[in-house]
Amino acid sequence: MKNRIKLSRLVVTAVVALVLPLTARAQDEQGVQIRGLTQIDTTVRLDRGGAVDLSLISGKIRVTGWDRSDVKISASIESGLLRFTANSSRVSLSVDDSDNGSRRGRRHNNVGDARYDVSVPRGSRLILEAVSGDVTAKGSQGEIEATSVSGDVDVTDGVRTVSAESVSGSVRAAQVNGNLRTETVSGDLGAENVTGDVEASSVSGNIRLVGIQSKDVRTETVSGDIIYTGTIEAAGKYSFESHSGMLRLNIPRGAGAQFSVETFSGDLQSDFPVTIMPRPNLRKEGRMEFTIGDGRAKITAQTFSGSIIINNGSDSTTRRDDE
Repeated sequence: MKNRIKLSRLVVTAVVALVLPLTARAQDEQGVQIRGLTQIDTTVRLDRGGAVDLSLISGKIRVTGWDRSDVKISASIESGLLRFTANSSRVSLSVDDSDNGSRRGRRHNNVGDARYDVSVPRGSRLILEAVSGDVTAKGSQGEIEATSVSGDVDVTDGVRTVSAESVSGSVRAAQVNGNLRTETVSGDLGAENVTGDVEASSVSGNIRLVGIQSKDVRTETVSGDIIYTGTIEAAGKYSFESHSGMLRLNIPRGAGAQFSVETFSGDLQSDFPVTIMPRPNLRKEGRMEFTIGDGRAKITAQTFSGSIIINNGSDSTTRRDDE
């Protein structure tokens, strides 16, 4: 991630406040580029499907989709300076990291909290980055790439491809009409109502996937639980792995899958009648293979010291899941 910080204030804020609205209104094919800002309140035009790139060191990024063809930006920073660039295909806002164009990244500690409140045209591509801050996006209905090092990430209404990552924060993604990739090191992951491939991984957090309609789900956590509530598609592939956590799979009554499960010191519980594959040696090693229904999908569930619970999606299952 590029940390963009200004070392000295070369532009008087009062002058910038006068110049920015005029420059934004005069936006042409060459675009706008302004540095040395402490506050921005402006609106610029963006072509359909254009990109909005927002990054900061500390603070909050909040993006909301709307039905206009303009990007509206309201942003401020407590200390330090901002850089704003815009043309018809891309709008960028960041913390400036240069000293009169010569030196870069020397006084990061002098940068205060920044706050971005941005409205974007629906269908815009979002690239959102924070070092120490929260990132929120809703209603954009475009591709989303959201990242924070030490903050929470919450994205909603993404399409085609959505990526949401945090090192030491929680991650939530909802209403995704496309593929989802989500990752965290020391936080929980949550995904709701996703209709594409799902890849979710965490080191020390829980993973909770609800309302998933996918043919390809891959989840992995070291010391957390995994809860999956969703469809099991014919010929689909599903993988759930945790070293020291429980695996709970809430799947439809009529699902058909071939299971390969493994747990060293945990139990296996299933609401489904299962047909054990004729390989007795697997059971002694903590592994089992069995089928439910027509066995067309393939499901792998592995945990070292947790239980594996396979529920049939009944109302009682939902209540236990929410407890």
